Amino acid sequence: MEVMHLLIPSKAYLEVIVDSREASTAKHIVDEIKRLGALTRIEFLEAGDYIVSRDIAIERKTVSDFISTLTRRNLFEQLSKLKENFSKPIMILEGDVSSIPMISSINMNAVLGALASVARMGISVIPSPSSSATASLIVSLARQERKVEQQSRIRVKAVRKSDISEEQIFFMCGLPMIGRERAEAILRVYRTPLEALKRVDGWPKRVEGIGETIVRRVKEVLEMPFKS
Repeated sequence: MEVMHLLIPSKAYLEVIVDSREASTAKHIVDEIKRLGALTRIEFLEAGDYIVSRDIAIERKTVSDFISTLTRRNLFEQLSKLKENFSKPIMILEGDVSSIPMISSINMNAVLGALASVARMGISVIPSPSSSATASLIVSLARQERKVEQQSRIRVKAVRKSDISEEQIFFMCGLPMIGRERAEAILRVYRTPLEALKRVDGWPKRVEGIGETIVRRVKEVLEMPFKS
């Protein structure tokens, strides 16, 4: 497969590469990064939300995002991909972790265990109290990296471009409560995403690990009229 390379010129200014999906959902952070003096370049990234150097990529998770990825079981898939492609992967955890019992039924010990597992993977976890603090952290990291690398042109290696199978898995993982393992199980049975979506009512009978609750949530997303 091809490997895409993103080039950050070695100039006096700072530049942060931002994932296109992150840029659309966290425009306030991108605007704050610009206000703090860094240029931003929007790219589709298959690993990480922000790239500040050839070594450092950042996955940003709000506390609610973090809980959501835990229940969908795809947090470690995302972070593994980050670690495979960058030597200094970082996860910024944004928000008040102590608020988790008030916003979710997930056991706090499970959250702490997940954070311990992330640390054991070799991924640094940096807490952030707010989105503005997240922007400041990203710019600080970019500035520190530029001091190290300013003498040469920096080549940032992004993730290998997905083949069709990976894109199909990625598509299915966008459905509620469907992580990579379930996405692969569904595709093994129905062969294509289109066929799987046509026959969503039959998932509990044909796909191991898929129950009626998951089907109801998936159908809600597929059938609910879009509201702008």
